[in-house]
Amino acid sequence: MPFSKAQQQAIDLRNKNILVSASAGSGKTSVLVERLCKLVLVDKISIDRILAMTFTEDAANEMKDRLKKRLQAETQTDYIQSQLALLETASICTIDGFCLSIVKNYYYKVPISYKMSKSVASSAQANKAFLDAYNEACNSIDTNDFVKLKLFFSSLGKTEDDILSNIQDLINVAMSKPDSNEWIRSLMNKPCSEKTFNWFFQYFIEQIESMIEICKNMKEADEQLFSLKEENLNTCLDFLYKKDYAFFKKQFEIYFNNTPGFKKTINKVSYEKEQGEFKKIEGNILNVLYEKEEYDQDLNNNIERINTFCTLSLLTMDIFARKKEEMEIIDFTDMEHFAYKLLKQPMIQEEVRNKYRMILVDEFQDTNELQENIIQCFARKDNVFRVGDIKQSIYGFRQARPEIMQGHMDKEDENSCLIVLDENYRSNQSIVEFNNEFYDHIMNTTLLGENFRQDDIAKVGTARQKDAEQHPVRFLYTEYLSWMEAQEKSFNKIQAKSLHKNNVYDLIANDILTKHEQGIPYSSICILTRTHSPQEELKKVLEAYEIPVLAEIDHGFYTNHAIQIVLSTLISLNDPNDDIALMASLCSPIGNVLYNDIAGCCINKEKNTSLYSLVKDKPFMQSWQQLRQYKNETISDLIRHIYNHNDFYFNYTTNQDKTNLDQFLEMASQFEAQNDLDLFLEQIINDSNQDAVGEAYPYGKDANVVKIKTMHHSKGLQFPIVYILSSHTTKDKYSNNPVLVDPVLGISLNALDPSLKFKRTSLSHLAFVTKKNHDDLKEEMRVFYVATTRAEKELVIVDYIDDINSYSSRLNTSSLLEKSSYTGWLLHTYLNKPSSLFKLDKKNQLYKRPVPRKKDDNIDTNQFYQGSISSISGQTASAAKQSLEWPDIDLTKKLSTTRGTLFHEIVANCAYPYQEEDCINYAHKHNFTLQATDIKQLLSLNECHVYKKMMQNKHEFECSYIIRENEKIYHGFIDLIAWHPEHISILDFKTDTVQNETELIDKYHAQLDTYKKAIHLIEPDKKIKTYIYSFHLRKIIYLNQ
Repeated sequence: MPFSKAQQQAIDLRNKNILVSASAGSGKTSVLVERLCKLVLVDKISIDRILAMTFTEDAANEMKDRLKKRLQAETQTDYIQSQLALLETASICTIDGFCLSIVKNYYYKVPISYKMSKSVASSAQANKAFLDAYNEACNSIDTNDFVKLKLFFSSLGKTEDDILSNIQDLINVAMSKPDSNEWIRSLMNKPCSEKTFNWFFQYFIEQIESMIEICKNMKEADEQLFSLKEENLNTCLDFLYKKDYAFFKKQFEIYFNNTPGFKKTINKVSYEKEQGEFKKIEGNILNVLYEKEEYDQDLNNNIERINTFCTLSLLTMDIFARKKEEMEIIDFTDMEHFAYKLLKQPMIQEEVRNKYRMILVDEFQDTNELQENIIQCFARKDNVFRVGDIKQSIYGFRQARPEIMQGHMDKEDENSCLIVLDENYRSNQSIVEFNNEFYDHIMNTTLLGENFRQDDIAKVGTARQKDAEQHPVRFLYTEYLSWMEAQEKSFNKIQAKSLHKNNVYDLIANDILTKHEQGIPYSSICILTRTHSPQEELKKVLEAYEIPVLAEIDHGFYTNHAIQIVLSTLISLNDPNDDIALMASLCSPIGNVLYNDIAGCCINKEKNTSLYSLVKDKPFMQSWQQLRQYKNETISDLIRHIYNHNDFYFNYTTNQDKTNLDQFLEMASQFEAQNDLDLFLEQIINDSNQDAVGEAYPYGKDANVVKIKTMHHSKGLQFPIVYILSSHTTKDKYSNNPVLVDPVLGISLNALDPSLKFKRTSLSHLAFVTKKNHDDLKEEMRVFYVATTRAEKELVIVDYIDDINSYSSRLNTSSLLEKSSYTGWLLHTYLNKPSSLFKLDKKNQLYKRPVPRKKDDNIDTNQFYQGSISSISGQTASAAKQSLEWPDIDLTKKLSTTRGTLFHEIVANCAYPYQEEDCINYAHKHNFTLQATDIKQLLSLNECHVYKKMMQNKHEFECSYIIRENEKIYHGFIDLIAWHPEHISILDFKTDTVQNETELIDKYHAQLDTYKKAIHLIEPDKKIKTYIYSFHLRKIIYLNQ
């Protein structure tokens, strides 16, 4: 499909800072990739001179794959081959990945150790180091100040754990700032800012406006009463606009004491709901209508507490940094802060600026303040291409600041250009029009302002979307109040609500079964949830209906039965005196011991006697003891032995267990210290205690299963049919929190009266809560926008409610402040403004859920191979030249080996023709200093005519191969292989000190012959030439075999 005019402009425009505002489904990924391809293929900007930053590693890999396919489809010129060779190491990565590369390249300028620069902390390591740092900081801070802080928290019903949690909140926000320490220090001894006062008045303004809205709606019931109330409330509003709190307070008290009350029944008509809402708002105001002097006193009293809190935070950050340095690890925030520190240094800034001719930034709407500053450090005046959609900024909890993108959109200068992609190529016309209509209504309100502009209205991109069968967005629901009244058996309101809440999953399951009976595959369906928490139960319900499902459950890996058995076995093998681990291992299929056998040995067990000492010599221990002989093997090999023991892996695990065990083995294989079982177990146990790792997926990406994803994880994806598990309530997250942190307003503490016995809301807290509620409301609308724009053909929103009539009022300030979430926004909108794009689908009865099948049914009995067995031996090419004699043992690390490896890496990783500075820098990064002779030997390659030809043709360094010949496996790596039009060249680099070329030929001809045989088996029709390049002799040697 050809690109649209706007898309083509985004692809072709150069010499500008370009911002592309791309609505959902507008093809922004295709545009981004096409621009990248054109930069490389048409503009001839080498891929190593382009930086493309994505939000996720998956997005980076997808971009690399698309570019690779385009390059492979081109005529294989020298330039194209060089780009393919550069692609794997190209700077197409996440911003964290880019920052890490800067840290690795310039670690000595931070300064940190080389090991620290490449050792990324696990979550368990980082959490433990942070907790230790916090505890040390608590012991270091002034005792009296800390006691006062603890007393403040305890008076508000909080514990020391809450202090830690709030310290983490402050540090998380601070770490998104370019200078975290300075930002925290700026919060100390600080009076209340003007912005805070503005939000304080905003609280009362929106409460009064809500009351006025209700009065307007009630005038038909009692014109005189509600006109009087409205008049008084408008006077209150005038004082609030003037920011005169004292007069507002006085006027509201006059209104409250002198106007008649709001009755439940007027002219024999019940207005109980309206009266309840109105009185609730009145109460909200009266509860915080303190004297101005009390508000001022609370602010002054909190300054000392804020200072202590900030001091404790700074101390924790400082000690945390020191502990990470001692452990030689960095975390993700370190990557960004170290990179920013480095990029502020003029020399590094200039190097990076000169390196990257083009910068591409994806998902720009989710950039935070620090990340924006990092980009600005090395960006040129006209070489940054940013793409994003403010409506999809949903990572506020990661300190994403959509106003950064808005600032670029509003920028007008000769170097800036805004391009809007407003065509949707994903969803059918009815869904596109629903999203336009719905979000134009809920995102543009008196309370929140204008957040859905003319440019945000999407257009249908293709005729296919218009011609397809159109389905209105369906709200699938049950009502528990009307259902309760219709039942013969009596249910109270709480019972009915609980039954309907649980039945929402059954609503989805039965609707999916109906779709499947119509021929729709399960793989076409995705269910979106706001968080991970309902996914486990939802998965169980779908499985009870025998619907195959793949969920993103964020826990359960370490509590999986098979993982628990293996982990217990590892712990007991490492420490047999761990009674719990040993018992779990012995009584599992691995130990295969009966409980009664162990119980018999423990009849007279003394208190401090270990279980192992009682059972170690028993006959039933023989099987378990066999595993102990493997304890000193590498961790991954030990785990393989455990899996094979008593056929545990094959005969005693489900498919899900096997998938988890495979992932566990992969984790073990990637563990660097393969012979340190203690360290491995320490890390695994820390991770398992957090239980924050989900089970491995037992299905492939193309499996015919229903997918369950969070709304956040669905971003960038699309599905033919989408179900959204909706919500009609939002919890209050802030009012009960003693400390609130905001990236704009700073920090706020709640207040206590002078006796420290009674809590009251401080002025700053009222302001912070108001702002945070606004920010959250906007972000939740953006999250819902992401969810509703995933659907291609059908969109179904599912919930249970009390009564449809509860949502009969218009969507206004009052209804938005109700926090009735997605369901409330939908119903307040469409019950008052019916549309053919939206329909109600009420189910009057609850479904009876089937009894789920047992999981053990999935355990398969494996068939074992019964045929003849032949032995296959393996050998590396370098082993072919070795004699069958025991060599002398030398435990010292040979400098020649290190030097040889380094020379190989330099020629493979530095750009050809080789430059002296590049070689020196590469060696320096790997803690090696090149001598003058080394440099001359390396640069001599530039003069070699044969080597130059190899570089001009398709070539690969460290090319791996594996072949089978005469029942023997040959495997290894070839230093360099090049594909010429008429032949293949094999080159082996050697740094040996020799007198002449004959020594090298005699020593290595067998190795080169093995390479030649291997490649001949792979490419039998090609002539193969083999060479040795001697760095010492500075010449290439042709082996004419």
